[in-house]
Amino acid sequence: MKNQWSQFPFVLRRKILLTFLAGIASIAVSLVIFTVTADRILLVLGGLIFAASLVLGSSLWGTAARGQYEVVEGICASVSTPMLRRYRKIQLIDEQGAERTLLLSKTAKFQIGARYRFYFQKGSRPAVGNDYLDTALSTNSFLGYEVLEDTISLDGEIASSEQSHHE
Repeated sequence: MKNQWSQFPFVLRRKILLTFLAGIASIAVSLVIFTVTADRILLVLGGLIFAASLVLGSSLWGTAARGQYEVVEGICASVSTPMLRRYRKIQLIDEQGAERTLLLSKTAKFQIGARYRFYFQKGSRPAVGNDYLDTALSTNSFLGYEVLEDTISLDGEIASSEQSHHE
């Protein structure tokens, strides 16, 4: 089990850990408040959140352990936010030069020209054809993303992140 944990990508390990910690914090706060005020409703709600975090964390662990996730890697070519939508359109160019469009939450910040790696659950990204419906139906499939050290310009030149910071 410990060997499995070390083989998971950092993004997935962080998501699993934070999911379990959120449940533990919820039940801990609920227990403290219950001992002070005897509020049973809050204790039950905290217990439900704890149970849900255990189920979600176990599901994420299973997804990572079985390798049931897809990795999409590329250089961010453009970021746009359609009006009145809760998502951003991110255009990625992969190593073969193919362009991919990802629809992700507005809360994530992306920089054009930076290299990213995105993680999605396999087989859970439906494609209806409507951007809004595709985004709404695939909210649970996005597992996370990471910025990669090397950045590649759209012309194909590779530069380390240290050199790009100094220029």
